[in-house]
Amino acid sequence: MDGQENTITWSVLTHTHKDRSTDWYWAFGLIAVVGIAASIFFKNYMLAGILAIGMGSIGILVARGPREHTVHIDKRGVVIDGTRYPFKSIKSFWVEVEEELDEPDPDYERQARLFLTTSGVLSPHMVVPLDDVAHAAQVRDYLAQFVKEEEQHPHFAEHLADILGL
Repeated sequence: MDGQENTITWSVLTHTHKDRSTDWYWAFGLIAVVGIAASIFFKNYMLAGILAIGMGSIGILVARGPREHTVHIDKRGVVIDGTRYPFKSIKSFWVEVEEELDEPDPDYERQARLFLTTSGVLSPHMVVPLDDVAHAAQVRDYLAQFVKEEEQHPHFAEHLADILGL
């Protein structure tokens, strides 16, 4: 994180990529084909189309690697990959830091996330990973100057994305 007096900038990957076996892709494809075939059999063509688009999208997202996002916070708002979310469109925020494990694990790395609730229709809830747990307090203190802090937790879609590795 590059913190200056009036700006905070960091880059973070969208997710941790999980390698999947060929069997996983075969099972995923079989589930998709069976679901689409059942929808067509019951003459529910719209559901078949939605399943085809949804399963195809998930398949593509799972196959590609994680992307790097640049996040920038300044006095005008939060910018994620060039898209500015002005503070007047952000209803609330929450910075969550994972608790430390009771027993030390050398492979475990604590994570910190920034939750934003916006007035946007397409993405009213955003979860932005922070690059370092040590910078979580700096982000929280800076945002608290402009936006209401309100405790938030991951939504169902966030849990589903974690399970699918998206």
